[in-house]
Amino acid sequence: MHFSSVLKFVAVVAPIFAQSASGWNFTAYDAEGCGETANIAADTVEKTGNVECELVPNAAQHKSIQGSIPSGSECRLNFYPREGCGDKVAFALTQYSTKCFSISDFTSPLQYYKATDCE
Repeated sequence: MHFSSVLKFVAVVAPIFAQSASGWNFTAYDAEGCGETANIAADTVEKTGNVECELVPNAAQHKSIQGSIPSGSECRLNFYPREGCGDKVAFALTQYSTKCFSISDFTSPLQYYKATDCE
């Protein structure tokens, strides 16, 4: 391997190792029970850092949700029914929210999310 090839490899791989270890995710399921039964459709969002306000994929179909936020993190995922994430928080996930939660009783789908204190 030539020296220039090694440098190109390092330039490509280095950002992967430099990423924050405080990545978080949530998975929203189209059925109750967070996919305890096979063949349940789901949408997973995986990110690092804060998120201002983004759309939850296929939000109208979701009936349960489960999050994964690193232990010791102050990261909080807030969910909202309307665009802008300026309303009162309808639902939230933290490092302590590790079980499956039903969201089927909400009168409006949790269409948007915001991640704070995740850096």
